[in-house]
Amino acid sequence: MNKKNLLHITLFLLSGWMGLEATAQEVWDVDRCMSYAVAHNRTVRQRELEADNARMDRMKAIGSFLPGVSASTGLQYNFGRSVDPETNTYNTVSTLNNAYSMEASMPIFRGGGLVNEVRRSKAAWLMGKAAWQEAKDNTALETFQAYIDALYCYGTLRLARKKLVESDSLLYKTRRQEELGLKGLADVAQMEAQQATDSYNLTHQRNLYETALLTLKQKMNFPANDTLQLDTAVLDTQTLHYIQLTQEQADDVFRIALNINPTLRQAELNAKVADMRRKISWADLVPSITLFGGISSSYYKELHSTSYPDFRTQFNNNFGSYVGISMSIPIFNRLSGVTGLRQARNNYRIACEQYESKKEELQKLVLQAVQDREGYLKESIQMEKKVNSDSLAYHVTRRKYEEGLMTSLDVQNNAATLLESETKLLQSKLTYLMKCRLVDYYKGEEIIRGLEETAKKD
Repeated sequence: MNKKNLLHITLFLLSGWMGLEATAQEVWDVDRCMSYAVAHNRTVRQRELEADNARMDRMKAIGSFLPGVSASTGLQYNFGRSVDPETNTYNTVSTLNNAYSMEASMPIFRGGGLVNEVRRSKAAWLMGKAAWQEAKDNTALETFQAYIDALYCYGTLRLARKKLVESDSLLYKTRRQEELGLKGLADVAQMEAQQATDSYNLTHQRNLYETALLTLKQKMNFPANDTLQLDTAVLDTQTLHYIQLTQEQADDVFRIALNINPTLRQAELNAKVADMRRKISWADLVPSITLFGGISSSYYKELHSTSYPDFRTQFNNNFGSYVGISMSIPIFNRLSGVTGLRQARNNYRIACEQYESKKEELQKLVLQAVQDREGYLKESIQMEKKVNSDSLAYHVTRRKYEEGLMTSLDVQNNAATLLESETKLLQSKLTYLMKCRLVDYYKGEEIIRGLEETAKKD
């Protein structure tokens, strides 16, 4: 068995073993990685708890409309000189005094402050939910980008491995031809240099892939020491189902994003919260009315006397009730009411400006995503044609080199051109998938779904 056949058998067994190992390991696609990242992201958890706190504030604001009930009791022991409650004179005796009371109060008018507080708390709760959704979306998109970067590094690693196999094969043939007198030592040296370069490039690409995989694990909050086997099926797809998007459709995407984008939704609700606070500040300048009522009773006894009625009799005799209404009129509060109103008005205007700024920023992002999608679509189509042409040119040049009609430098140049084209095609295809997912996200579709469906959806 010659060295060429031995090399082929070794590579075949190695690729088969790697394929079995990859099959045995659990494969993680991009949607599973995004789901894991969202479930284990600490920022997402914080936003969820903040949204729950905002929900509690809303319940508290609704509870402000209900009557407030409080009860109190007290026990007092007096010794020495004290006032007799029956004769209102001073005596030198020891007495025991026990009092009970219960009061309820309910606001009648607060200048619209209670209603606006409920509206403000509801808007704040919705804003908290939008912030929670934004955190989940950003985490998913960042994980998607890290996944695409890892796939790209894995693809370049496969190209580097393929290039090294071809360099090993070509070096072996060149050495055999040199032994037969068909090639010179310069050709062998040139091929050895190219093989060494490809071996270095393979090591370099492997390091880049390990770094990209570690970055993906960090985005996912995945244990760094555990194995993360990526789903690389998309790399084996020869032709993607490209979808073109017209400018009119891009405008429709922006109109949809105006209503569902969580970042813009936060800015809109923040302006509403500021508006409610501006209206609440009016309550400090108008009177407030409160309705209240209650019951009370007491028990009194001289400790060294037995002539007092028992506890039940005194409790019934001293039992009383009352009801009333009170009005509080602000006259002068050291200008805090007027200044608070003006500050609330300015905060509302600031929130409106922030909303308009976010809307303009969102429009730029949507249009940029659409343009990038179209740009990488065209690049991918053109690069597919270029890869086919460069591959044909490389194989023709290699065949002519083996026949002695081309130099080793020609083979190296064509091989480098083919590798560069394949790398650019890989990058444009993966970036196109990323931009498809981003545009669909602006259209209101869920981020976490099947990766291969991204390029097929209209």
